[in-house]
Amino acid sequence: MTTYPRLIYDNLWRKGTALPADPVADPQHPVCDTQMDTKSMFFKASATTSPCYIPLDLGTGAGAINFLAILGHNLPSGTTVTLEHDDDGDTFPSAISVPIAYNALNIFQFFTAFTERYVRVKFLKGGGFGSAPQVATILCGSFVEFNRRPQKGYTLGKEDITEIEETDSRVIFAQEKDPLNEYRYMFEALNNETKTAILAFLEECRINRGFVWCTDYEAANTSSIFVRNTEIIYPVFQYPDVWNWEIAMREIV
Repeated sequence: MTTYPRLIYDNLWRKGTALPADPVADPQHPVCDTQMDTKSMFFKASATTSPCYIPLDLGTGAGAINFLAILGHNLPSGTTVTLEHDDDGDTFPSAISVPIAYNALNIFQFFTAFTERYVRVKFLKGGGFGSAPQVATILCGSFVEFNRRPQKGYTLGKEDITEIEETDSRVIFAQEKDPLNEYRYMFEALNNETKTAILAFLEECRINRGFVWCTDYEAANTSSIFVRNTEIIYPVFQYPDVWNWEIAMREIV
C-alpha cells in the first residue's frame, strides 16, 4: 500500500435524474437501475448498436466530479469508454470527453475534476456489440483522501449470514447465503479535515448506501471495493487536530 486511502461516498449519479439512453433501454432494465446500490438490477440497451450512451442530469449545482466507477458491466475487450460532460444537454455531441480505461467487469478511475450538470457514459465498439451492453451500478462523484494510511492489523474475512432455524426435535433448517467479504481498517492521527469528511460520509451513507473504498489510487481497478458500512463508528478525539477512527465494511454483490 503505497498511497493514502481514498473514499468515494457522495455519488452524484445516484442523486441525478435518468435521461433516455441511446439506443433506448430494454423496458425491464431502465437507466435508473444504474442508480441502485445493487448489482442484481442493471441497465440494458435494447440493441447491440454502437455507440451506446447512458445519460444523466445531475441538476444545478451538483458539485465536482473526479471519479467514475462502472460496475457489473458486460462490455467486451476493445470497447472504448468515455465520460462526456456539458452544461447544456442539447450540445452533448460537442461535449468534453474524459477517456476511461477499459477493465473487465468493474471499472474504477480517477481523473481531473470538472463541474457540469449533464454527464453521459459512452461505449464504442467497432462493428457493434455481440450482445446488448449492460451496466449494474455507476458511481460518479468526488473522493476524499485520508492524511494517513491505516494501521497494521487491518482485517479481512467472510461473514456467513445464512439463516438457521432449529426445531424442538433439533432438526435444523437453513437458508444458505453466500458468505460476503468484510473489511475493517483502523486509523490513528487523522487531522480535522479528514475527520470532517468522515462525519459527512457517515451522514450520507449510514449503513444502507454503497460507496467505494480505494487503498491505492495508482492501481484503482485492483485496489477498489464496492461496500456498505456494517456499523457506524465515529472518530475518537485524542487531542487537537488528532483523531482515531475505525471503519467496518461489507462487500456489495
